[in-house]
Amino acid sequence: MRFAYELKALIPALNAALAEVFHPIGLSCVQADALMALEQLQPVTLSGLSGHLVAESGHPSRLVARLTEMGYVERRPAPDDRRATLLSLTPTGARKAAEARGAREPVARRLAEEFGSVLPEHADALGRIRAELE
Repeated sequence: MRFAYELKALIPALNAALAEVFHPIGLSCVQADALMALEQLQPVTLSGLSGHLVAESGHPSRLVARLTEMGYVERRPAPDDRRATLLSLTPTGARKAAEARGAREPVARRLAEEFGSVLPEHADALGRIRAELE
């Protein structure tokens, strides 16, 4: 099925384009995605963050551990549930998230200029297909 092929081939191509813009700022694609998600969601639990990342099981905890080591993320106990940990960006992490957004912008702008009129419609269709398969 050509659709499945094109969809599978799109992911590595998109990741390669993003890796090219994130590499100069010292981030991988998943690190940049996590920082930008945290920027929007913080403070958030690991499970809350995981729901916004497309990652294999167990990966988000390793990712957050690495981002914490890098000085971009801080963990603190949730005030209403001491078993839960809340994740937030450090000031350095907030600057790095903004840097990632800026690095991603030319890729997003190029795609919007070329395909902007159909991207929202196709994104909705892909979301419905994913929901059907899940």
